[in-house]
Amino acid sequence: MFNTIRSRLIVVGILLAASIIALIPRDRTVAYREGGRVSYRTERKIPVNLGLDLQGGMHLALELDQSKRVSADPAKDAELAVTVLRKRIDEFGVLEPLVQRVGKDRIVVELPGLKDPARAKGIVQRSAFLEMRITDKTSALEKAMPSMDRALRDLGITAGAGAKAKSTAVEKLLGGDSTKAAQDTTKVEGGVLASLIQANGGGTPGEYLVGEAAYPRVDSLLQLPQVHRLWPRGIEFFWDRQPTSVGTAQYRYLYALEDKPIITGSSLVNAQAQVDPLTNQSVVLFELDRLGGRKFGQETGKHVNDYMAILLDNQVQGRPPVIQSRIERRGEIRLGSRSLQDAQDLALTLRAGALPIPLKIVEERQVLASLGQDSIRQGITAGIVGTLLVILVMVGYYGLSGVLAVSALVLYGILTFGTLSVFEATLTLPGLAGFVLSIGIAVDANVLIFERMREELALGKTVRLAIDEGFKHAMPAIIDSNLATVLTALFLFQFGTGPVKGFAVTLIIGIFASLITAVFFTRTLYMIWLKRRPDMATIPLGNLRLFKNAHYDFISYRRIAYGVTGALLAVGLAFLIFRGVNESVEFTGGTLMQIKPDQAVTVDKMRSGLDAVGLAGAEIQPFAGSNEFMIRARVAAPGTDANNTQATATAVTKALDQIVGPGKYTVVHTESVGPKVGGELRRQAFLAMLLSFIAVLIYLAFRFEWRFGVAAVIATAHDIFTTIGFIAVAHLEVSLVVVAGVLTMVGYSLNDTIIIFDRVREHLRRDRRSDFAGILNQSINETLPRSILTHGTTLGTLLALAIFGGEVIRPFALVMFFGVFTGTFSSIFIAAPVLLYIEQRWPGADARGVRTSSPGKPATAPNTRRPQPAN
Repeated sequence: MFNTIRSRLIVVGILLAASIIALIPRDRTVAYREGGRVSYRTERKIPVNLGLDLQGGMHLALELDQSKRVSADPAKDAELAVTVLRKRIDEFGVLEPLVQRVGKDRIVVELPGLKDPARAKGIVQRSAFLEMRITDKTSALEKAMPSMDRALRDLGITAGAGAKAKSTAVEKLLGGDSTKAAQDTTKVEGGVLASLIQANGGGTPGEYLVGEAAYPRVDSLLQLPQVHRLWPRGIEFFWDRQPTSVGTAQYRYLYALEDKPIITGSSLVNAQAQVDPLTNQSVVLFELDRLGGRKFGQETGKHVNDYMAILLDNQVQGRPPVIQSRIERRGEIRLGSRSLQDAQDLALTLRAGALPIPLKIVEERQVLASLGQDSIRQGITAGIVGTLLVILVMVGYYGLSGVLAVSALVLYGILTFGTLSVFEATLTLPGLAGFVLSIGIAVDANVLIFERMREELALGKTVRLAIDEGFKHAMPAIIDSNLATVLTALFLFQFGTGPVKGFAVTLIIGIFASLITAVFFTRTLYMIWLKRRPDMATIPLGNLRLFKNAHYDFISYRRIAYGVTGALLAVGLAFLIFRGVNESVEFTGGTLMQIKPDQAVTVDKMRSGLDAVGLAGAEIQPFAGSNEFMIRARVAAPGTDANNTQATATAVTKALDQIVGPGKYTVVHTESVGPKVGGELRRQAFLAMLLSFIAVLIYLAFRFEWRFGVAAVIATAHDIFTTIGFIAVAHLEVSLVVVAGVLTMVGYSLNDTIIIFDRVREHLRRDRRSDFAGILNQSINETLPRSILTHGTTLGTLLALAIFGGEVIRPFALVMFFGVFTGTFSSIFIAAPVLLYIEQRWPGADARGVRTSSPGKPATAPNTRRPQPAN
């Protein structure tokens, strides 16, 4: 289908046009709720959503409603609330949110690039406590109403038959004149409640009508202690969530329900929103776990032909349906005229679980970028320098072919950001780390192709055949390395949260974009070139070539390599044991201070002042529209409690005295805060890494053989542990940015190992009798120019980040610099020797059954190898 230049250019043109259109800022109309009404506003859609660290966002301070507390463990309630909120916000579609516990009963939520604040607040505040109860069939309310009205008369609250009732102080407190509130309902002799509540004749059992104007007052009367204790035994009263029109009047349904629910949302395992094709109404389909389904089936079987009310946060969700037959694990909640978005929000909150205690918003503000304009400018500068370095190396080393690779890299950038815009992904600093990794992969694919072309030309093949064979032989390595990285990223996205998800999304998009540009687009450029120059005698791949005809015996140095890596691991372990890891406030928690200087202060000036007093790594969050800052920091001096609020506050005030002067600022609020990355997130990150290792092992076992997978995982684990040791020795502060660096390094290491293993597989398929050690040496030597060039370019880019990136980005660059170095080392001196050891210990059919003879002893060169070009 894509054998012609025309068809290829059409595909490239469509992708390029779609990406450019997605990146064009444009106005759009957005619907939002305000005061219960739907309003509309016009806003400018930016090409790519930026995270809190790059653009700021919405800041909410929430408090647990202590009046509704039922648990005896406040700390457990707060932790559960944080977990539930984080799940809801992740499903809401906001990547890289901040959900952090502050003090005993306050939670801070910060949402980047929010398009519908009202909807987000509704999702955050909704308790989402689901219950299903049977309606009362015994007319218990009618029987209890006379005694409840007598209690009200004893309090001085009365109502006459159509006459103006006496208005007492208690009555005024509860809502005013009973006669006026009763005008919408049928008046009945005997008392206030009898005059305000009327049975819905012929309707649902336990269902009553109250005029909408009287609804608040009736609810207040029913909650009076003197009335509440007269409620019928085993019955509780609940209101419909919204009023109903009956003729020209507005009424609110009141329901008498059994006090024990037949099932609650604790048994729910899934909920999905959809539109009923028959009624065109929004519904939420729910599914219960096995135990809940068994209980639900038993209870509904007992109550066939009875009515079942569905409650969410103590409000009845529409008129109760009749139970027509036994219901087990699956059911539905009908939302009537409510929109599909309402159904989606309800399903989202049900899936995330119920809040243990209702939350109330005590503060709502807009915050600016936490990195500050200084860090953003430094990051842009470092990115430009790194990109120019990549262009210089590719063009200088590969000549005109390097120009083609740079052209593909430009298209790669447009496609990546265009796709991010289409999916409305949020780009933050960890996300940019994923972009850096995918740039390296994109360049690496071109380097692989160019080096294979050189090999084919050296074998005496024609230009056209060398190009075809170069792409053909490079494709397995490109596909295997990229798919293994995508597998890792998918698990990081599935089980990770916040920054880990942002990293994974950007990395996956970047990898697919690099496959399109490095393989498809570059091949198209060569096809155009061949058509215009059919008489070309050679491919313009430059005159430079690193390690031409290398014959290094890497395998013979494996014991020395084991000693070096053992020493590195031992030193790192010693520092971990005796000094520990210098975790940032994101992991340890610390102190939150809201301060307001009397004069304008920039973020970079604030950061330099905090660094000077030992608070390097403190987070600085400026508020929009005011000269206020939110500072999250901790004291990390030797012998000082890292979570000591007073010590941290003292250090911050010392810095402020130096920055703006003593007495020239106000400390608005000080409180201890919990970690951004709690125990749950750490467990999820560990699970993501473990499962990604298993996935890579299975994939390599399928594509190669299980021995290859084990060797690759061991080499990658080696890189993780040595990098952690480096972090401990350098005493770098472990923040989410540093974690992103470790994840990026893992991708580089895995990519390099798979490329060497792919060359090993190729030799095994062509030559079954050569000794295995010789094949490993030959494969490493043949891929050495690609490894040095790709990783050398990456190291240069990281050096630019370390020099020009500023304090925020520098730790990421240092971790990546060491990680790329140790990744190159492990691919050559760990992965290959480990594979040799496994093959010697457990000999088998290597590379999917192509090798039948047992491996020989280590040798410096294979018995048979491809012809080499003349010097």
